[in-house]
Amino acid sequence: MKIRQQIFRGVVSGLAMGVALFVFGAILARIFYGPAMAPPGKFEPEQLNPAYFVWTKLVIGVFFGLLFTFFYERLPLSRKIKNAAQGMKGAFFLWLVISLWNLSHPILYESPDYRNVVFWLLYTLSGFLVFGAVLGEFYRRAGEEAAEA
Repeated sequence: MKIRQQIFRGVVSGLAMGVALFVFGAILARIFYGPAMAPPGKFEPEQLNPAYFVWTKLVIGVFFGLLFTFFYERLPLSRKIKNAAQGMKGAFFLWLVISLWNLSHPILYESPDYRNVVFWLLYTLSGFLVFGAVLGEFYRRAGEEAAEA
């Protein structure tokens, strides 16, 4: 795949990831932390506004969307992804590996705040799954175009 296609797919998938992080982050924060939307002391008062969360999630999404898209393209896995469901499956396993690595030391050497741990696991999972679905849809469309040609 050409680099321009990778960049386009990465940016679009990353933007979708950013929107998912914002939406699911707000829902999960409400469930886990209540109306405060964040644990006490987590953010400065000026950071607790939707505009801050929207632009940071979009920037985070685009950055990781590009990173993961380039990563996917280097793996033989990208040739096996034929649709959104398979993209989500691949993203889930990538999320699982990253999450297990991130959890390995805190669980063994610390007493983590499990409410925060579960929040961050579900929050990041939502972003990964939406990223995988959008990228998988790009692969499905590319496969259909190649079959027609």
